[in-house]
Amino acid sequence: MISEVVPIVFGGLVPGFLLGLLAFRVKSRWCPRCGGYTHAVPPPPEGQR
Repeated sequence: MISEVVPIVFGGLVPGFLLGLLAFRVKSRWCPRCGGYTHAVPPPPEGQR
């Protein structure tokens, strides 16, 4: 019984994992040269400081 379930589970997980890897986009938040932010970071709201 378990030997039949394991291939079914991995058969569903592996394609989902591979699609997730292909769809993943890395946002370039940091400059590769200096390490600074590439976009302005807004300050936190007054109530959350």
